[in-house]
Amino acid sequence: MEQELRQAEKAQGQPIAAALGVFDGVHLGHRQVIAHAALHGVCHVVTFAAESMPQKQGRPVQYIYRDEQKRRLLSACGADAVFALPFGEMQTMEGEAFCKKILRERLSVDTVVVGTDFRFGRKAACGTEDLVRFGRRYGFAVDIVPQVKDAGGVPVSSSEIRFLLESGEIRKANALLGADYQILAHVQTGQHLGSTVLGIPTANQHFAAWQCVPRRGVYASFAEINDEWIPAITNIGVRPTVTGGAAEPVAETHLIDWTGELVGKLLPVTLCKFLRPEQPFASLDALGLQIRRDIKARMKLLPQEEILSQD
Repeated sequence: MEQELRQAEKAQGQPIAAALGVFDGVHLGHRQVIAHAALHGVCHVVTFAAESMPQKQGRPVQYIYRDEQKRRLLSACGADAVFALPFGEMQTMEGEAFCKKILRERLSVDTVVVGTDFRFGRKAACGTEDLVRFGRRYGFAVDIVPQVKDAGGVPVSSSEIRFLLESGEIRKANALLGADYQILAHVQTGQHLGSTVLGIPTANQHFAAWQCVPRRGVYASFAEINDEWIPAITNIGVRPTVTGGAAEPVAETHLIDWTGELVGKLLPVTLCKFLRPEQPFASLDALGLQIRRDIKARMKLLPQEEILSQD
């Protein structure tokens, strides 16, 4: 934690605004909090490392994005610095101690920006009223940002986005995220069935433990390589034809009309539309035939710039 917070010294002499929250998914509501913080000065996002949070308030948590991806999104939204604190070190700290030791003494914040449902401190015992009270005591202002709601008037939340992802409602999830959902992971070596047997090579990416996995099935997607968007199809699932279903979910992406080596590279894969559920096939030949049908269906969709206009 000290190594994370030491970076704050670089901003001495400038007004500092701290945007506080888990920021899972960096959705539309989170983006509003960060935008407000940027209006008050240098924007420091104070969050938890997602992969250090197997539980939140006593319940298992499936986070949307890994820490590396969350950092990228937060920076793209205007964060000048991101402090991803380890949850284990913070969960026993009382709310007042957090305000005094972290916000005031270590970060020297002038303004703290949070959403209306923000809670903090040991057992999440403190809310926004407590934050305002501690702010008066330790010399920082508090800006409470109203909830952002969707077109139907429902508050935008990470739990709703996780539900939509798990239901395959990728476009609805993308609308609440404020950017298309993306898989960001290193490409790993697979069984080479796609390239050697089916003639349809794939880039294999694994989800992290406790990460939310979208609905199993085939998606229209794009892979980003050297700032170029390559049309692709992505299958998320356990490969029942090959494994019989006894496997952890993996994302397998075929880049259409592209060749090259991707193993070991960090590959962004953007999901645009759910095409069909995962299903077992009687043979690898039948599987290969269906994948080629999926590719044809993928290429009949909207052109690249129109699909990505949601970003």
